[in-house]
Amino acid sequence: MVIPIFMLILSGILDFGFALYNRMTVINAAREGARVAAMVSDPSKIETAATDAAKSAAAQAGLTLSGVGVTCSDKTGTIVCSDAVTGDFVSVKANYSYHTFFPLAFGTAFDLSSTVEMVLDSIGAT
Repeated sequence: MVIPIFMLILSGILDFGFALYNRMTVINAAREGARVAAMVSDPSKIETAATDAAKSAAAQAGLTLSGVGVTCSDKTGTIVCSDAVTGDFVSVKANYSYHTFFPLAFGTAFDLSSTVEMVLDSIGAT
């Protein structure tokens, strides 16, 4: 009589643990993408560098991101990343859909996302 309740609690703990690990991985992937983008010296390569870095960071942990969005902005609003200069901002949003192990008990999937914004540091540096 106790074993089914114990197994349900144990499965919930395991599923929560894996979801938390995946959430931390998504946060790290967005942070890594923003960090790389902030250090790129050629503004035309910001989006590609950020996307590649975020996907690579997630892949090292065994995740495939469902999407990576890169936007640039200055003090007045959103701009095209190729027009960015030192002091503007780059924002990287990483998305992942976490599928639970026990969909009948906890639902089928949760969308995990993280957005990190950093200041562009070295545009035009050699």
